Amino acid sequence: MNIDTFVLLPQVKAVRTYSGLDKQGMESIAFDFYVEPDFELKTNEIASRIIPINNIYRLFISLLGEDETTKEIFEVFSKDIISSVVVAKNEHEVLTIMTNRFKYWSDLFKRSKGNGNYDEKWIRGFCGELWFLSNILIDKIGCDEAIKSWTGPEKANQDFVTYDKIFEIKTGLQQAKSVKISNDNQLSKEMHLVFIEMSKSSMVSKSSINLYDLILSIGERITSPSIHAEFNRKLLELELFPVENANEYNKYSYEFESITYFKVNDKFPFIDHKDVPNAVIKYSYELSLSDINEFVTSEGEIWS
Repeated sequence: MNIDTFVLLPQVKAVRTYSGLDKQGMESIAFDFYVEPDFELKTNEIASRIIPINNIYRLFISLLGEDETTKEIFEVFSKDIISSVVVAKNEHEVLTIMTNRFKYWSDLFKRSKGNGNYDEKWIRGFCGELWFLSNILIDKIGCDEAIKSWTGPEKANQDFVTYDKIFEIKTGLQQAKSVKISNDNQLSKEMHLVFIEMSKSSMVSKSSINLYDLILSIGERITSPSIHAEFNRKLLELELFPVENANEYNKYSYEFESITYFKVNDKFPFIDHKDVPNAVIKYSYELSLSDINEFVTSEGEIWS
């Protein structure tokens, strides 16, 4: 192939933006600048180059790898970059946004990759987050807002932060007597602690859930390409994209048993980070479920 095959992406207004195949047949995105952009991105998977064309500088970001996994990741990367620069009003803003996103992606690509690192407890907790996302949040606030509010993969203090509600999800097996608060800012006033009770199951049980199936079911409900890219990017943070990466955890299957909501208020027994001495730099503690029963609230009260 000796010609570029690009299509213009009209959703980006600040600079002309393209997507397609470059002269080497590599999947690429490209941006036209009147002032030469001052940055470079180079990893084992993607690289940038700038080519002067008449009175413009065309910045190409191209895929280097040819395997299917790398191509899928580049597609998520491209959609993330494009959706990020849509809000830009001029070349300077485009370059600033792109630089920030490229730094994030460059760091992500440089991480050592390897699957099989998650234990049963982590998988169970993550299944609880995805179950809450799929069965509660999407129905309450819509798929797009639910995906945006999911902050778990980004190591935020709480798992879901909507426009007016905050949820921290804890998942335990039947007969669990406590939940562990492992992040010093995991609980705060005016939020909800959610305890999801599950039981271990088998892969062949019709009512069982596992990581792979939960990811697939959520993906099937997403209709917006940009939101789908956002969902996949968050999975990539956890090395669970492409979704086939989750298959190896299918040995961990569960059945949903119950969900309990606790309202965290002034009287709720938690350690307020603002009251902790500066010399205490890290701590964790466990909350007795039976001792916080008075703070149980209903789903109707939360969403009324």
